[in-house]
Amino acid sequence: MGRDLTKCHPHLQKLAKELVTVCEKQGCPIGIGECFRTVQEQNRLYDQGRTKPGPVVTNAPGSTYRSMHQWGVAFDVYRKDGKGAYNESGNYFQRVGAIGKSLGLEWGGDWKSIVDKLHFQLPDWGSTSERLRKEYGNIYAFQATWPESDTSTGKPTSSGKDNPHIEVKALTADSTQREWILALQIELIRQGYQPGAVDGIFGSRTLLGCPTVRKGAKGELTRWIQKRLSLYLNVWSEGGQADGVFGEKTEQNIRNFQKTKGLPADGIVGKKTWSALLQSRGK
Repeated sequence: MGRDLTKCHPHLQKLAKELVTVCEKQGCPIGIGECFRTVQEQNRLYDQGRTKPGPVVTNAPGSTYRSMHQWGVAFDVYRKDGKGAYNESGNYFQRVGAIGKSLGLEWGGDWKSIVDKLHFQLPDWGSTSERLRKEYGNIYAFQATWPESDTSTGKPTSSGKDNPHIEVKALTADSTQREWILALQIELIRQGYQPGAVDGIFGSRTLLGCPTVRKGAKGELTRWIQKRLSLYLNVWSEGGQADGVFGEKTEQNIRNFQKTKGLPADGIVGKKTWSALLQSRGK
């Protein structure tokens, strides 16, 4: 199943490699086992002991995103000294656990309800997936916030306590072009669309990832459109018309915007209207 560490969060990759190195030096060599799991892989694991042979090993179905492995922030280890992958003699995994914690990882051996001495994870989002599920909904939206380095600033970190999120400022009329596009790209991915790289740069992939939005829609994409229109039509201010509800007023504002751009005034945000909204800076 999921043993590809490169699919995990960049900071977890770094700490996993450090753990392997330090454990080797201290005479308790380990290997990296389970790490990132897809929804399908988690479902197969959940079926074990229920609809498929074997013991029950998880209470988290893949569709719920309750497993930290599904978020790319957890990995399991195994003993690698030739004496059995899961042999606990000599307090082996307690020693490994202590090393992991010294590097800033959370160790499953400290848990009370289900002790898991083979498990390590980043502590940034808590011991359970509740915060991740609430903030991102799925792995694709979460991955959009992953930096290439260990943090959004590019500075190295010595523990998992630093927040590696990409910070997106609240959009205002003074927001930069990059901030507008970055916020849109992240929201598109959060909703399951595919705008390509999350880089704050308008390109063909971003445009292809934009869905058609029309009257009756609700949510953050509509709110983005409403705020963007404010740059041209002066119809929005903080706490004003950006309510995320695509009603008659928003439809009319889009028609007015389309007229200024020489587009068919149909009140629907399709590819041409998205392109105009994305490329134009406004006032």
